[in-house]
Amino acid sequence: MADDLFSIKNEFYLGNYQGAINEAQSADLELSSPNDERDRDVIVYRSYIALGQYDVVQSEIGEDAQTALQAVKLLATYMSGEDMKEIAMVTLKEWLADPQSCNNPTLQLIAGTIYLDRGDLEEAAKVLHSGTTLEMVALQVQVYLKMARVDIAEKSHALMARMEDDATLTQLTTAWVNMALGGEKVQEAFYIFQELADKYNETPLLLNGMAVAQMHMGRHDEAEKYLLKALQKASNDVQTLQNLVVCGQHTRKAPEVVARYLSSLSRNAPSCSLLARRQKVEAEFEASMGAFKPAA
Repeated sequence: MADDLFSIKNEFYLGNYQGAINEAQSADLELSSPNDERDRDVIVYRSYIALGQYDVVQSEIGEDAQTALQAVKLLATYMSGEDMKEIAMVTLKEWLADPQSCNNPTLQLIAGTIYLDRGDLEEAAKVLHSGTTLEMVALQVQVYLKMARVDIAEKSHALMARMEDDATLTQLTTAWVNMALGGEKVQEAFYIFQELADKYNETPLLLNGMAVAQMHMGRHDEAEKYLLKALQKASNDVQTLQNLVVCGQHTRKAPEVVARYLSSLSRNAPSCSLLARRQKVEAEFEASMGAFKPAA
């Protein structure tokens, strides 16, 4: 049976968030059920979140909306600022404990996304354990890769292949698993990203995938080319900026160039993983230097 939402979902999974929104607003789109309309709205609002437009989601989803949409609104609240994260977590835990909402696939997916963002990998794995949708299983794989449990990630990936082998999401997940496996599999991962870019469009997500594969193969100059193309498409993309910092250190970029990327990261994602690691290292360095200060 044809999926009326295929184009919208595909654009979202490939990282073309504005494209997903545009597809959803197309006059040619015909949906056959209220569930399809809900699923369309879920993708649209998640696209707005990915674009950083949290206020759109928070203002348009009402208090009487379905659980799936309420879950998306909660993600917008969580992402909107550091001061909102703990407030959102209180609500999330209440909903996950409520028998009427806890089994909602979208809520479970959003919960997994939030726990993954917080680095709480065990809770993320727990909430995604049922794996009732292809996207939930794909997020399971991301969690297991973060745990460095490639063996378990491969099992979840095999489940995805049985569910929908030729789906874009399955192909993307194949690439990330191959990257984790290393060796010749990294080149295979690069080809997957490249083929998807050729078939659909070069999105920042795919360009970053190709760049990371090149970095894994020690080709940092080639990686930089893909990253600069990604930066042209989305100048504030957090993944692109983080990868440019890492790549710049390997290609011995001028310090002021790397400093610009770090400055942009600080403005757009002050709590991102790369900055958090740098701050931790700097704090540890300051502490160790303090130990060598002569006594007064």
